[in-house]
Amino acid sequence: MLIPQLMKNCFQLLCNHKVPAAGFKSTVKSGLILQSVSNDVYQNLAVEDWIHDHVSLEGKPILFFWRNSPSLVIGRHQNPWQECNLTLMREGGVKLARRLSGGGAVYHDMGNINLTFFTAKAKYDRMKNLKLIVRALNTVQPQLDVQATKRFDLLLDGQFKISGTAAKIGRTTAYHHCTLLCSTDRTSLSSLLKSPYQGIKSNATTSIPAVVKNLLEKDPTLTCEVLINA
Repeated sequence: MLIPQLMKNCFQLLCNHKVPAAGFKSTVKSGLILQSVSNDVYQNLAVEDWIHDHVSLEGKPILFFWRNSPSLVIGRHQNPWQECNLTLMREGGVKLARRLSGGGAVYHDMGNINLTFFTAKAKYDRMKNLKLIVRALNTVQPQLDVQATKRFDLLLDGQFKISGTAAKIGRTTAYHHCTLLCSTDRTSLSSLLKSPYQGIKSNATTSIPAVVKNLLEKDPTLTCEVLINA
């Protein structure tokens, strides 16, 4: 099965060990590393779910990098009026999107790297993926203190959240996606992820607040480009 041209236009191939880049065939043996060329949250979420639904991942994992222009992404079971400042979002032209995975609300901008690990369901392993990210960070800055938690977050210096996790598990395939705070606008993050509405009662999943920090604040050499390359 070939990936449609419309989908191919959404990303570039960073690594393909077995099949020439022109192919993009699902018969690849060692997997793919893809990077989106779009900064549109709706397009990137659509590509993500298309890969999950249409690409055979048995023995052929995919790692997908993507970044969005300012947007706020809520989990599958969340209430936007509880999670977001919708008025500020409208005033600032910040997009609202609902993903198909669970978890909490996340602010995206060009300083926030998104990583999606696609595997066959039997190979699904969030901790393994997070440890891969930690190893990559340590290759560029060995002094970084970054640890994965039991909640599958990444903490910097034992207290600052730099990555949150969500997942979707299908019948035969699964994906785990997470963020990596590099140089995001923390003022926008905190203001947009604070609903002005109090007392709303629903069965929706609520986000768990956390103290966050950008990796660039820890080390000014840790740009998004450096981290993606690592």
